[in-house]
Amino acid sequence: MSGKAVPTAPALRFPRFSDDWVRATIDWFLRKSSKPVDVKPGQVYQEIGVRSHGKGIFHKIAGQGEALGNKRVFWVVPNALVLNIVFAWEQAVALTSEHEAGFIASHRFPMFVARENRADPRFARDFFLRPRGKWLLELASPGGAGRNKTLGQSNFAELPVVWPSQPEQSRIADFLGAVDERINLLQRREDALARYKTGLIQRLFDRSLRFTRADGTDFLDWREVRLGDVATFAKGRGVSKDDVIKDGKTPCIRYGELYTTYSERVDHVVSKTNVLPKGLLLSKKGDVVMPASGEMPLDMASASYVAHPGVALGGDINIIRSNINGLFLAYMLRGPLRRSVARLAQGNSVVHLYSSHLAKLKFCVPADADEQYKIAASLCALDDKRAAVAAQIKQMQRFKKGLLQKMFV
Repeated sequence: MSGKAVPTAPALRFPRFSDDWVRATIDWFLRKSSKPVDVKPGQVYQEIGVRSHGKGIFHKIAGQGEALGNKRVFWVVPNALVLNIVFAWEQAVALTSEHEAGFIASHRFPMFVARENRADPRFARDFFLRPRGKWLLELASPGGAGRNKTLGQSNFAELPVVWPSQPEQSRIADFLGAVDERINLLQRREDALARYKTGLIQRLFDRSLRFTRADGTDFLDWREVRLGDVATFAKGRGVSKDDVIKDGKTPCIRYGELYTTYSERVDHVVSKTNVLPKGLLLSKKGDVVMPASGEMPLDMASASYVAHPGVALGGDINIIRSNINGLFLAYMLRGPLRRSVARLAQGNSVVHLYSSHLAKLKFCVPADADEQYKIAASLCALDDKRAAVAAQIKQMQRFKKGLLQKMFV
């Protein structure tokens, strides 16, 4: 199909571009690039793979040529659109780079480059990561689910698209690339904060790093306690999944949310219910809550400090009320005591954690409540920084999503 200008344009364009976009099939814009590898035994080769959902290229472990057997392999072409034909329908689409020069790819990863300066492979990658691009990849991947939905390369070549000229494609790709770089920068910052938190927790709880009092003097030594000696326990009740409603009067926490929604501190409760108060168990300020059942023993240490009273605590939740700073205790249970909690859990396919077992937990805590507070406050401040970066990431991702909707046809 030859390219045909059509009076179609996206909602958002860069100022200097006004030409109509071109309607044509993929093979008018892109051509397949295949450079077969003459595999030699004893020579080292490294293959690439392509992850689904637009998560990019990964590098496989290098190996000797003889390990490839009869597999057909090709030299990776830098700056090309590459697809995983088995999972193209799941948007296993990526862009090769100079980092992959000298790598190889099997026949399952066809690569496409611009034909006669009609396309920018970066724009093509961004196009296929949109909902319409996913729909087209599904059309070109007949068959059932999973590995039976293989991309037909002739089907792919014949997919109809409406794209702008190569200069406009490149301008769009440059702009989206800058947005991606900003997201990646923020993600690296969030990852760095997470690593710093892990190291800080280790140093604070093994006491290689200590705070001092306001007057500069040392706090008292830590003391060993048994949780059952410094805490009482309760069990949540009265809030099922069906009891959660958007406009309910009482904030509530269900045990599954301890895994999926909350971390060490619950400041904002996301769910509400209208179950009558007499059927509920309401939180007291300083409560620490933990799931009473789950799938994996290590997950049972998902402890959260409930910052506000009056929150309905649903069934299958262990509630710990102690004279230890609640936020400090939540950080300790999720961190240094995580494996100790896992060893207390009982069961195979479904794991249970009982308050009678939690009561036996022994650990050391600061003798001074002020030191407990300082440790909790320092970790809380770090979490706030990380949450602010995570919010920026989400904002940028929403911004990019809006761009993708407005800058493509």
